[in-house]
Amino acid sequence: MKHKNRGIYALFLLLSLGLTFSARGQNEDVWIEEQAFSMEEFFTNIIQHHPVVRQARFLSDLAQQELRLARGAFDPKLKSNFDIKEFGGTTYYKTWDSKLEVPIWFNTDLNVGYEQNEGEYLNEQLQNTSEGLIYAGVSLPVGRRLFIDERRAAVRQANLMQDMAEAEKIKEINKVLLKAAKAYWDWYNAYQNYLIYEEVEELARERYNAIVQQVINGDVAPFDSLKAFINYQQREVQKEQAELDYTNAGVMVSNFLWRSAQNDDMKAIPLQLAPSTYPVVSDSLVKNQLLDVQMLTILRDSARVNHPEIIKLDTKISQLEIEQRLNREFLKPEVNLKYNFLTKTTGEGSDSSNGSGNESFFLNDYKLGMELYFPLFLRKERAKLEKTTIKLEQNYYERQNQARTIENEIIMVYNSLSNFSELMRMQQRMVDNYQALLNGELIKFENGESSVFLINTRETELLDARIKLLKLQTQYEKSKIELLYAAGIPYLQL
Repeated sequence: MKHKNRGIYALFLLLSLGLTFSARGQNEDVWIEEQAFSMEEFFTNIIQHHPVVRQARFLSDLAQQELRLARGAFDPKLKSNFDIKEFGGTTYYKTWDSKLEVPIWFNTDLNVGYEQNEGEYLNEQLQNTSEGLIYAGVSLPVGRRLFIDERRAAVRQANLMQDMAEAEKIKEINKVLLKAAKAYWDWYNAYQNYLIYEEVEELARERYNAIVQQVINGDVAPFDSLKAFINYQQREVQKEQAELDYTNAGVMVSNFLWRSAQNDDMKAIPLQLAPSTYPVVSDSLVKNQLLDVQMLTILRDSARVNHPEIIKLDTKISQLEIEQRLNREFLKPEVNLKYNFLTKTTGEGSDSSNGSGNESFFLNDYKLGMELYFPLFLRKERAKLEKTTIKLEQNYYERQNQARTIENEIIMVYNSLSNFSELMRMQQRMVDNYQALLNGELIKFENGESSVFLINTRETELLDARIKLLKLQTQYEKSKIELLYAAGIPYLQL
């Protein structure tokens, strides 16, 4: 019985291990193991693999299909219609009409076809020769739809959709990159904080060991070693907290890291930063080129015409202008002319006495028609035109407001960027001064003119100044990204 239980336990253990490894194989994230992970590499990964970014790329594809759909109204059409009726051994009628219609851009439809009709009770209007008739003709509007019609308006509006889709794509990608950049700089700030606390923790430990040795030698009072030890404990706690913040900030950065599956390009696999990976700032990111007043002018001028929101509004206005022009066209009467010349399948014309050559086509063997349509009050047409005009005015005002908002946003972010730059210079001088105070205090302590308490105080003041300087540097880098985002720069890259 014991052997059976052991066998059951062993089988259960093997199944558990198999399920565990299977689950890990399906859900385990891939680690990014580079020792140094730069902002450029971070952005490259997002642009190539992030699901939202890849989803945004489909906007251009959808706009292209909308254009293709609109152009489909100009596709040639092949039509054929066959009707027959037999009753009581009598063929009442048999009609067959096949034709090819070719739409042309200027709202003209060309058609060529073959018609054959026969029967005892055939409508006289449909009667033709036993061989049938070949016809070719044209349909031409001379009133409404002459200069623009629904088909041409749809193609022009679909063409404009390309610009709108591209602007929307840039907007969505920039949103992702802005959030990612802020997460990266928070990670960078947490990493630098950790390095600072690691440094001061090491200094506090060394100072404590040195003071203990001085106590043993009788140079200082034992009470000083307790102060040094408490300071070391405090630095140790701060270091642990900084390490936790750094780890959590790395997790936030991992939210934006993905890669495509090898066997399925449509599947995105999440990535995780390895514990050994740390942020690094390249030289191109620390330059202050955005603080140049000329650069501010360039960004403002670019935003006036190239900002995604402005492009979307300009495109919408252009589409409404096309709709307005189409609605004006519908205030005209609808007059359609139709002409078809006819000929027998044998190539023989009608009675040659009536004319020859082209005269038989245009004067004898032809079908000619005219269609007139005009609503007396035009209430529907005038209402559509007025609605479009109102929408246009609304979009004009919205564009003015949006342009002003964007410009002011650029100016505000630029002012913040300039302010952070000045604050960093001031804070750096404070750090240098605090460092000089600490160095002087250490010299005085070695000469017996200071105490551990004063050294700890000076060190804390220097630590606070360094942490504040690092925070200003992080805010400065975030403001640089926010300035590019406010100006609508594609992919937040100059």
